[in-house]
Amino acid sequence: MSTQAQNRISVTTNPTFWELFVASLALIRYQGWLIIVHTVFPLAGLFLLMTPFMGYRLGAVETLLALSAFSFTPLITALAIWSTRRRNKLAHGPFTYVFDSEGMHTSGPAFSQTVQWSAIPRMRLSKRFLFVFLSPARAHCIPLREVSDSEDLERLRILASEHTSFR
Repeated sequence: MSTQAQNRISVTTNPTFWELFVASLALIRYQGWLIIVHTVFPLAGLFLLMTPFMGYRLGAVETLLALSAFSFTPLITALAIWSTRRRNKLAHGPFTYVFDSEGMHTSGPAFSQTVQWSAIPRMRLSKRFLFVFLSPARAHCIPLREVSDSEDLERLRILASEHTSFR
């Protein structure tokens, strides 16, 4: 096996709707100030539910509005994923991610692209996903269940740390 082949980490995944949904919701915490936008709706719902303590009557309309406020972000996220998977031919998997000294090479049935390390501002590792950010609010989400072993993940951490922020 050549040195170049040894330094390549390859992951093939075909994420389910549920995985994309969970990853999209988990991604919110990494989006900086956008977390405030996603927090406003549950706070508005909480305010509506607290109105009886301020002397107002809580009716069916207020309850429905509060439930809508609590479910706004998950519903919009689910709708966006469903719409993207239905209409965008680039969203159909399986996807193969190959990381090497050049950057990240991504391919699917309808595309192939290379993103150099200089265009990847950061990578984040959660309990279930590896997020490869292409902008502050956009990232590729790779389920960790697809990473074949912890040695590959450690090699990726070392490779990425040389070029970008990896936590």
